[in-house]
Amino acid sequence: MRIDQLFRFPIKGLPGESIAFAPVEASGGILGDRAVAFSNGTVEVSDGEWNSCLSFTILKNNKSLQKWSVTSEPPLITVVAPQASAEESLTFDSSEASGKRELREYLSAHLPTQGSHRRDVVSTSHGMFDSRLSGISIINPNTVRQLSNAGSIELDPLRYRGNILVEGLPAFAEFGLIGKTLRIGDVKIAITKSIERCSATSVNPATTEVDTNGPRLLATHFGHLHCGIYGTVISSGTLNVGEQIEVDETQGGESHPVPAKRSPRFATVLNAVRQSPESIELTLNDPFGWFGEHDEAGKYLRVHFADPLWRNYTIIAVEPGEVRIAVRVQGEVSRRLAMLKSGDELLVSGPYGTMTAPNVLRSRTAIVTAGIGITPALALLRDSEINSRVEDLHVLHVERGVSSQLSVQVQDLLNTVEANVIYQRFDSSERRPTQEEIARVVAGCNSVVICGPEGFTRLVRDICIEQGVLPEEVHSETFVSPQTDLSKLFQDFPTASVSCQGSDTSFTWKPEDGVLLEALEAQNVRAPSQCRAGSCGQCAVKLLSGSVSYPMEPSASISAGQILTCVSVPAGNVELAI
Repeated sequence: MRIDQLFRFPIKGLPGESIAFAPVEASGGILGDRAVAFSNGTVEVSDGEWNSCLSFTILKNNKSLQKWSVTSEPPLITVVAPQASAEESLTFDSSEASGKRELREYLSAHLPTQGSHRRDVVSTSHGMFDSRLSGISIINPNTVRQLSNAGSIELDPLRYRGNILVEGLPAFAEFGLIGKTLRIGDVKIAITKSIERCSATSVNPATTEVDTNGPRLLATHFGHLHCGIYGTVISSGTLNVGEQIEVDETQGGESHPVPAKRSPRFATVLNAVRQSPESIELTLNDPFGWFGEHDEAGKYLRVHFADPLWRNYTIIAVEPGEVRIAVRVQGEVSRRLAMLKSGDELLVSGPYGTMTAPNVLRSRTAIVTAGIGITPALALLRDSEINSRVEDLHVLHVERGVSSQLSVQVQDLLNTVEANVIYQRFDSSERRPTQEEIARVVAGCNSVVICGPEGFTRLVRDICIEQGVLPEEVHSETFVSPQTDLSKLFQDFPTASVSCQGSDTSFTWKPEDGVLLEALEAQNVRAPSQCRAGSCGQCAVKLLSGSVSYPMEPSASISAGQILTCVSVPAGNVELAI
């Protein structure tokens, strides 16, 4: 592995420049990289203090920035506005207060404010990076090439604004560098985390136009929003194009710079047990102890292959340092999982979802599942809280043919539950349960858990509402395949007005704006999010008026009157409490 290209971005948010070599400092980055940043007026910023990227004028909230030109010989920086002549450029000293004032005046004359606060040009001693502790970003062009092939669009790796482009690393292998140290000559860089991408990646660096939906492209084909990795420089020196990159493993007992994340990382297969010809259980371990921080039985783990392919699998058990997932062998991804053996590595992300015992178990609970949807039931029944929370438990399961091994496990677990249990199983090759039979199962329950195919889940949810179950106590997960062309799902929706009460923002939504979350982010509205797949519920906001449609069926449980912005689009004019 070696350095193929090096880039410096002198002004945060504006285009970068190709360089042949780059001095780097410990706890900082490339000399002159993100040397200054221009605030956008939404908050007050102070010189010398790190601030979130949302405080500044950046490509995410102003796509026209890609049309600017920037060159530098640190600390001198030359910037040229679009359509400006060379005589109309500005050269300033980024290390001097007078130079920052000159840049503030120049940028203010060309870039509109996005808030009411005073705008200023600020810097920190080591660069205004997106991540407070990271000074170097690394992009693997082979990963970008995989995304290009999957999305049928030519993507320039420069779209991801990396400092280092590497050569000789297989697609996705950069995620395996997290927690390791790179040695490049005298320079040492500790790789701390992967980089979650925003709408800035929608801009073509060559044409300067928005030519795709960058986050949706990643989410659709990769199953996550990450491309590239961040590193912290721990030993100063000079980077040179063409230089070899060596990898040091983290030594035992050495302090680790990696915080627990849900982002993509490689887990190790500890055990693969064939439960039956059609099902296996995989026990996975990660080297950082992340599983213990975030995973709970009932949530699901997402697995990823380099084709790219990805799928979700329910976590059925959590032990110190490891998790277990149940896999029904049907389809390409599950067949590959069935071939794994002890010691193999598997790229995973998550956990996602909210189907955990504390969230869904009540005194009178119904669990209604179909097919592979039985795996969340398996996770809930293995949780010790089942006996402390549930007095009456109704379970209905639909599957084709004889009882699967997973179904047998559920029946065995039901024998250990202290609650009053009623269990019904339907062989769909003979007949399916009627709506009346489902209604009798959920009637009188103060919580219902549903998991199965989309149509089945929607039917049972409607029956629950008819039976008086509170909407917020109907917990559902839909098992669907990744959508390969999300834009087709809402291309026929008409334009609509979106008003945001909390941020005093209004705009016109168009189908090309994507889901509401993407549209809000494009307007620089601070919209919460996590999974971007309708599973975690973190993007929920209150709908004050109007209605939305869900082209992609969500699985997260939300309160009455709320919507999930990451998977919804306006079905007319809407007002949101955000």
